[in-house]
Parts: sequence; structure tokens; C-alpha cells
Amino acid sequence: MRSSNGIRLLLCVTFLTAPALSAQSAQQPAAVVESAQPPPAVAESAQSPEPVSVQRAARDEDIRSELQAVFDRVPSLIRINVQVNAGVVRLVGTVLDAESREKAEQLASEIEGVVYVENRIRESTSLDEQLQPTWTRLQNLGYGIIAKLPLLVVAVLIVVAAGLLGRLLARWSGPAFLDTRNPFLQNLIRRALQALLLLLGFVLALDLLDATALVGAVVGTAGLAGLALGFAFKDIVENYLAGTILALRQPFSKNDEILVDKFHGRVVRLTPRETILMTLDGNHVRLPNALIFRSPMINYSRNPLRQFLFTAGLGPNDDLAHAREVGISTLQRLTGVLRDPAPQVLVLELGDSSVTVQFSAWIDQRETEMLRIRSEAIRIVKQALESAGLTMPSPGYVVQLEQAGAEAINSPPSPVPAGAETVQVDVSKDQTVEKQIDADRSTSDEDDLLDVAPGKPK
Repeated sequence: MRSSNGIRLLLCVTFLTAPALSAQSAQQPAAVVESAQPPPAVAESAQSPEPVSVQRAARDEDIRSELQAVFDRVPSLIRINVQVNAGVVRLVGTVLDAESREKAEQLASEIEGVVYVENRIRESTSLDEQLQPTWTRLQNLGYGIIAKLPLLVVAVLIVVAAGLLGRLLARWSGPAFLDTRNPFLQNLIRRALQALLLLLGFVLALDLLDATALVGAVVGTAGLAGLALGFAFKDIVENYLAGTILALRQPFSKNDEILVDKFHGRVVRLTPRETILMTLDGNHVRLPNALIFRSPMINYSRNPLRQFLFTAGLGPNDDLAHAREVGISTLQRLTGVLRDPAPQVLVLELGDSSVTVQFSAWIDQRETEMLRIRSEAIRIVKQALESAGLTMPSPGYVVQLEQAGAEAINSPPSPVPAGAETVQVDVSKDQTVEKQIDADRSTSDEDDLLDVAPGKPK
């Protein structure tokens, strides 16, 4: 009985311990299998049996092929050969400029795996190689022109049509706003319209050829060039601008007698840069337009009426009222002197030995020459004063030694006859300078901004 119980107890222990033994036996083979696997390094060497030098050579070839393919596609780098050894790139060949040499080195250094770049590229000095890019560009340009030849013909026709239309507009008398007496202003408006039409034709032609970007480049270049020229030729530009303003305002006309600064003469012509005067003694004077524009100017010809005057010294004992009557009546009898405004005689100054009297009268300078009538007025007034017993002493003091002499000096003047005749002298306008100016205009080819438009009176 006891033996049977022992057997049962042994079976129960065996049954309970069997799962633990089976689990331990299962873990022991896994450890054996794991210990049987080779190390990672051994496995990798088993999968890639090639040596490291072979891999480096393959990588160098990849770098060389990639870089050479890039150079072969760039025209300026096509003569460069690539050599690669252990990551060191050697560039050999020729280029046309230093910029291409630096570009090749930069492209090589940017490729992955490159350790160092040895640049042995030389700049070519061959004339053929230097001219080859230019010749290629010219060929491409020629092919492009041939391809766009029909459009080019149409563009040229547009520009020609715009130019012809502008010329017709310049010859046309124009609308009412062009009907002006100022020839320069009229010509300026016409030329502006003509230039506007021509510019419009160029813009349309360039737009047809798809070259409108050229307009901006040309305008920018022209602006910079104009600024530089403006600083370099400041005086010339100033004179031209002043000439334009003078032509528009026209402060004087042809043959006008003007006084600018210290220059006195008649206007021959107004050019874009200078004004030409002929002095009253027949000499040419060229005045910069900027000087005339800045300086005060007297135009004696704008007002047809002009006053001449002169002074005379009378004795301190003379009757000044009588001298005034003699002077006025004498000037009124002179041909060319206007009655309205009437001549005047004014006492200007009282001196120690004389009294200064001013005689003045007005003339119409369109018919009477200023210098001639003034000269004749001085002559006849002096003669009339002496005939009236009025003295014109020289500066100084007179010592009277005889009483009879004093009575002769203080004797009353003889009156001017009431029915005195008018003094007839040649005081007509002197045409000598005008004739010389006309001769100068007929032989000169200079532009004159004072030309009167056809059909317009001067």
C-alpha cells in the first residue's frame, strides 16, 4: 500500500517538473544557434568580397564621368579634360577667359566626393579660338535674321511710313494753333509731332520683332549719356537752352537796335547758340545767348518814338526864360522833330561860371535817324542862342576891366523873328548798317531763329 503511494507521489513530481525541464531544454538550443552566427564584420566581408581600392576607383570614375558630362555641355568649357584619382580632381585644357577657368573649378568642387581640385586650365591665346565664339554668334544672328526676314521687312515699312507721315505733317500748315507769327515756335511744334510719329513707328517695329526690351536699354543709355554730356558741356547746353527761350519769347527782331551789357548794335540773326550784332560802326559781335538771357537789355527799336537830348552851358547873367523860348522854337522848326510830344528845355544845374541847360525832343525813328537829327539840333540851337545874344562861356571867371564892355555884355538879346523858316536838313534814317546786314544775310548759311514765317509781316 505504501509502495503504491510512493509510486503515485513520484509520478506527480515528475508531471509537475516536466514543463520546466522542457522550457530549459528549448532555451539551450537557441543560445547555441545564436552563438553559432558569425560577427557583423565577417558577414559584411562575406557579402562584398571586392577590396576597398576597387570601390574608390569606381567612385573616381563616377566623379570623372559626371563632371566631364557637364563640361561637354557648356561651350566655354568643352576643351577641358577631367582626371580623378582618390578624390583629387585634375582639370587640364584651355578656356577663352579667366571667368571660365574659375567656373570650371567651382563646378568640380561642388560634386560630392571631391577632396581637392587641381586646376591646370590655361587661357587660350589662339586667335582662331578667340574668334570662334564671335563667329558662332554672328552665324546664329544671321540665321535669326533670315528666319525673321518677313517680319523685318514689315517693321522697316512701318518705320518708313511713320517717317513719311511725319514729313508730310511738317510741310502742312497745320491747325489753328500752328498759325503763329513766331517761326521758331511753329517749327518746334512741327518737329515735335514729326519726332513723335517716328518714335511711335520705331516702337511698333520693335514690338513686332519682339525686341521691346531694347527700347528700355536705349532710353537708359541715352539718359546717362545726356547727363554726362550736360555736365561736360554745361556752357554749350546753357547757350542752346537760352537760344530756345529767346526764340520763343522774341525780345528783339531783325535789325532791332539793342544794348546788352556794353555791346550796342543792330541784330543780324539769332542762332541756336549765339546772337550776332552789327555795331553802328560796322563790326560783328557774337554774343552767347546765355549772356543775353541773363543781362538787362535795352531795345531801342520796340518803341518807334525816341527822345534825343543834349546839354549846353549858358552864362550866369543870361535870361534863362528867353533861352528856353529860343531853344523850343528852334527845335520845332527842325525837320523830323515831333510836335507831340513837344520839345523841352530844362535847367539842370547852376554852377559858378555857367548854368547847365538841357534841350530834348522826340522823333519817329522809323523815318528819322537818331544820330543825324541830334547832330543837326545841336548845331542850329547853338547858332540860335548865339544869334539871340546868349553866351555859352567856358568854365572860369571873367574879370571886367572896362565899363563899356559890361554894357555890351548886358545888352538885351535880339528877338527871334516870328516868321522864321523851317530848317530843312537831311535827317532821314541811315540805311548803311541795314544794307550791310542784308548783305551778310544773303551770304551766310547760319540758321536764323528770327526768320518770319512765309506770308507773315515783319
